[in-house]
Amino acid sequence: MSRHPARRALMAAALVCAGLALVSCGADPDTSVQSSDTADTPACKLLRPVSVEFGLGQPSVSEMSGDGCTAHSHEFGTLTVTMRDRPLEAAATGQGKRSTMRFGDHDAVMLMGSLNGVCKIFLDTGEKNSLELRLGRTTAMTPQVCTSLKKATAKVADDLPAAAPASASG
Repeated sequence: MSRHPARRALMAAALVCAGLALVSCGADPDTSVQSSDTADTPACKLLRPVSVEFGLGQPSVSEMSGDGCTAHSHEFGTLTVTMRDRPLEAAATGQGKRSTMRFGDHDAVMLMGSLNGVCKIFLDTGEKNSLELRLGRTTAMTPQVCTSLKKATAKVADDLPAAAPASASG
């Protein structure tokens, strides 16, 4: 038995981080979520700054859609950003209380479902495209989850170019 349990624990943590190739083991929060070739999809590029700001893990390509990217933390939940090749009104489908809102220059639609801890926001990105942001958290009620998702959506919208008005009529 070792007389240096703290040293052993530190060595074990280093081996786990190295063995799993986890970049989130770093001490600097600005560099804890780094770019990787496998997760450099457009959705992951948008999610990466949010991951750093909200303490989420390394973003990875979504298992449900190659157009999506997912990051997770126990406190924040599982956040998925998915690129949609449909305009906002066509993409914003599903069940739940529908609310329209704006994030900077971008129109958005929020769907707050039942009290299951899942919220979705669809964000207009212009050019007949949109983003779907979905946050699920089992440790909070849906209104709390939607409040967190609004904060993440605002960060994503800040990193997008200005969208042309989707509802402009001429």
